[in-house]
Amino acid sequence: MKNKGIERTDTRERILEASAKLFAEKGYSATGIDEIARNVGITKSVIYYHFKNKEDILQTLIAEAFAQIRQPEINEPHKRFHETGEQFQEVMDLIQFMNTERNRQIIKIIFMESMKEKSKSVPLFEIWDQSLALHRNFGGHPVDEWLNNDPRRKVETFFLFVLPLLTFFIFRDRWCDHYKLSPEEAWNALCAGLMDYFYPKLF
Repeated sequence: MKNKGIERTDTRERILEASAKLFAEKGYSATGIDEIARNVGITKSVIYYHFKNKEDILQTLIAEAFAQIRQPEINEPHKRFHETGEQFQEVMDLIQFMNTERNRQIIKIIFMESMKEKSKSVPLFEIWDQSLALHRNFGGHPVDEWLNNDPRRKVETFFLFVLPLLTFFIFRDRWCDHYKLSPEEAWNALCAGLMDYFYPKLF
């Protein structure tokens, strides 16, 4: 007899995988529940067993991607950087978890949804708000004080650190192909540029 719990978990994951691919390729609005169901090879009722609606699928994808940054193996070095200013490159290298195919799809979806003028929410801003909350939890270390003591610094960090970092994962392969760089060379150049700009301001 099959373990129904494991079977449901596998189905839920396949729904998320197909949805991420379709949302990134066609756009969230242009993708219907019927199409997701066909791609997974299930009925719509099975999707509604796991998710309330299409919006619930999207929010789950975003939440699961962001939750990865809270994993101890990423969160602890991140916190140590805030405390000491050390291990910046280590923290940046850990952030490369975002370079999986699924996470790159989710980043693309976040950008696409954030550019819709009539949308009630801006996912990029929601991710940024969650990131600020995470940094506040680090407890008043130099980076947190610098970031939170002047509202202008939030603007600076969002547009000159967060957006370049996220767009790197969307365009990395095409950039490297066009300019004949290895992914490692491109990543190291980005890290060096961010550190040159922000590190003297922070420590």
